[in-house]
Amino acid sequence: MVRLLTLMIALLALVPAVNAQSSMPGRSALGNNAMVETRLVADHVTVSPGTTFYVGLRMEIEPGWHTYWRNPGDSGEPTDIEWTLPEGVTAGDIIWPAPTAYPFGPLMNYGYGDEVVLPIPVTIADDFSDRFLEIRAAASWLVCEEVCIPESADLDLFLTVSETASPDNAGAALIQSGLDRVPSESDLSAGIARSASSLILTIETPEGGRTVRNPAFYPYADMVINHASEQLANISDDGIALKLDPAPEARSGLTWAPQGVLTYEVQDGGEWITRAIVITPEPGVKVFDVPQDAFAGSVLPVTISGLAVTLVFSLIGGLILNLMPCVFPVLSIKALGFVERAHSAPGELRRHGLLFLAGVLVTFLALAAVLLTFKAIGDPIGWGFQLQNPLAVGILSLVMFAIGLNLVGLFEVGTSLQGVGGRWANAGGDAGAFMTGLLAVVVAAPCIGPFAAGALGLAFSQPGFVLVLVSLMLGLGLALPYLILSFYPSLLKWLPKPGPWMVRFKQFLAFPMFGAAIWLVWVLSMQGGPQGVLMLLIGFLALGFLVWTLKFSNVTARIAAAAGVLMLLSALFGVSRSTMAVEYAGEPWSQDRVDMLVAEGRPVFIDFTAAWCVSCQFNKQMTLNSRQVVEAFETNEVTVLIADWTNRDDRIAAAIRGYGAAGIPLYVYYAPGSSEPVILPPIISTGLILDTLNAD
Repeated sequence: MVRLLTLMIALLALVPAVNAQSSMPGRSALGNNAMVETRLVADHVTVSPGTTFYVGLRMEIEPGWHTYWRNPGDSGEPTDIEWTLPEGVTAGDIIWPAPTAYPFGPLMNYGYGDEVVLPIPVTIADDFSDRFLEIRAAASWLVCEEVCIPESADLDLFLTVSETASPDNAGAALIQSGLDRVPSESDLSAGIARSASSLILTIETPEGGRTVRNPAFYPYADMVINHASEQLANISDDGIALKLDPAPEARSGLTWAPQGVLTYEVQDGGEWITRAIVITPEPGVKVFDVPQDAFAGSVLPVTISGLAVTLVFSLIGGLILNLMPCVFPVLSIKALGFVERAHSAPGELRRHGLLFLAGVLVTFLALAAVLLTFKAIGDPIGWGFQLQNPLAVGILSLVMFAIGLNLVGLFEVGTSLQGVGGRWANAGGDAGAFMTGLLAVVVAAPCIGPFAAGALGLAFSQPGFVLVLVSLMLGLGLALPYLILSFYPSLLKWLPKPGPWMVRFKQFLAFPMFGAAIWLVWVLSMQGGPQGVLMLLIGFLALGFLVWTLKFSNVTARIAAAAGVLMLLSALFGVSRSTMAVEYAGEPWSQDRVDMLVAEGRPVFIDFTAAWCVSCQFNKQMTLNSRQVVEAFETNEVTVLIADWTNRDDRIAAAIRGYGAAGIPLYVYYAPGSSEPVILPPIISTGLILDTLNAD
């Protein structure tokens, strides 16, 4: 009897050790097989009061799938654990191992694949008197591949409590594997400073000066960097410099220290191994000076023949600019000047042709200088960048509008408004010829044709002098027809002699200027949406009012003019703050609504989505937000229903299961008059949506 009792006690003593390692398959919110198998492990099988030990959540993830880090990136949800512990026992926060980056189209996520152990410290109070310790945890996580599935598991862990602690070697090894991946604390100096449109992260040399490669920064906060943008690195004897694309909230710089993880590879024993450290870069600080060309790309070799071909293409590209619709309105002003002087002032005509050329070349060189400056500080931008800024588009549109007002005679050159654009509209005068060339280039640059595009594309990868030469040849091509006509006025003899018709012709030329202003408003609508267009139209109103008030000289008119200036500046400020809002929207989903629409024979598109679903956000940005899809839904009178599964909803989960889907994204389409759903693939395209809508 004594032996049997002893055996039973021994077996009971072993139960905690066995249970400590027991596994539990995850529970999918859709009721299908889980993609993650979880278990709780501990580094001790017997723990002592007044001590801290580690518990780990071990996650074995199906190949190709991943879970998420504390900062999931562009979408996703980090793993969460809710503890049920006896009194006197407390669990700390998850100690997060360093993440891996998972790109998905234009998005980037941070997380874990294959297997990961998340360590958690657990502390037992000094006065804890129970003999056994039961730890219960409700773990939930998001696992994604092309589809995303919320999963969860209820886990138990049983340990004995004694004055003498006993380690669990197997559990300790697993937890140590997680701790080994946890970034180590670092006292290295680090700073992050704004540079043009980028953030420059600098950190002094780690690893005692040993060779490192492939550095990457993972901030804890979501409002620091654009996760999907490439992180350009420069590694020198001084340290590591990373050029980062800031998040919208950080574009004006950072006023707080964005703590995060820096990962890099270091050579150890002939092999490259990954290291991770925690850094807290000081805002507005550069630990060391970063060379201007630190992040410049590789430069292709320059050859004489290649340079010659490039310059020829540049000249042809400049000639083609004269045919571009965005350039013609400005150049028509120059044509008016030729008409006026073709028969009366050939010497003045030649001088104006040269001044027009000078204005063109000076402006092309100024644009090239700006490009070279940004390239030198590591922020290369594309040709035509002036029309990538809503404020620049708005100002140019107002200039075109002001020139049109001058041409129709609302105000005359020589008034106080000539700085707004009246002088530019008058081909007479040396300044007018020069300024016409300047304005022609400002609006011509975004209209670069195929020959010029290839030449500029090559020039950006070459030394600076190549870009300068290409710019000069573009300018020469743009001005060449007018330069030839100015030196050979005999070619203009077919033009009629000056007369009253010229006044009408001048007024007629106002309409191409108004057309150019309208075109620029359309450009702004693509950048700033309805709000930007509204603010620019208010700017037109303010400019017209300002022109009218300056016709008078009394005090009241001056006050009114000041009010017009204030309204104009306010409108331009509104334009600069405008952003494009995409109009993809739908009704909230309900099964009753689906049944009713299908019974009525109406087409229905159901979008099962969630904020944490990376594939859903990818599809939304790349496909559902496209103008073609939005217009196709409207044209075909498709009712869009959005089933938002960001928060748990058993009705939505049941519907997803009913369609036999493995997770979200899920897209379902009911054609007109059909009760049979069409299940679209998880990754959709604009063409696929359009083909589906047009199938019947």
